[in-house]
Amino acid sequence: MNKFYLVLSLILVSLSPAYGEDIASIEEIITTGSIQTDPAMSAWRSGDFETAEIEFKQNAFCALRIERNFISGVEGARDSAIRSDVGTDIDVPSQPSGGLGGAVVAPTSQPVIPKIQLNSSDFRGADNEGTRTCEDRGFQIYMMGMSQLKLGKRDEAKATLLRSTGLRKNLYDAHFRLSLLEYQDNNMKEANKHFKKLRKIGSKCKKCEAKKEITAQIKYLENLLA
Repeated sequence: MNKFYLVLSLILVSLSPAYGEDIASIEEIITTGSIQTDPAMSAWRSGDFETAEIEFKQNAFCALRIERNFISGVEGARDSAIRSDVGTDIDVPSQPSGGLGGAVVAPTSQPVIPKIQLNSSDFRGADNEGTRTCEDRGFQIYMMGMSQLKLGKRDEAKATLLRSTGLRKNLYDAHFRLSLLEYQDNNMKEANKHFKKLRKIGSKCKKCEAKKEITAQIKYLENLLA
């Protein structure tokens, strides 16, 4: 899957006055995601965050449907293979041949088990080929959370961003924002938890293209949470 860097400008205007100016100075956050030219991303780029929230939610639902179809297909293929295996385990008596007396016994050939190969792309519907993006569910939910932040839906955004981190472990910007939001709520335990996860992602990002941005986020939180 092709990747790109999406520059997201988001100022958390509701942060506490003591740190609001410093936090607001971090305007450009870069995160990796799937290349999208769909209505969701178009709405985001145009500043129509209400539409963006709805469209990214629909993208996530479509991706979930594809995942479920794929799992169902894998389970169906597995059951089919099991039935074929069971058929080969049946002892079939050898059939006599060679005329009267059956001097030659010909073994009965076993059925050939078909090889079944499935790819997740096999289950992408028409939506994914048209205007809707039906993949990378974690990123779609992350962008839904970003849209909610832009709309001032702070509590919803926090829950949505948290959900996205459970689906995609390398969403460093989601952990960065969650740490900031928890800090604003004076929940230092949760703020530090997301900070630690961000540092863990950074430690694995030896030569990744997002290293500079992750390092800047870690340094910022180190000063903020000290």
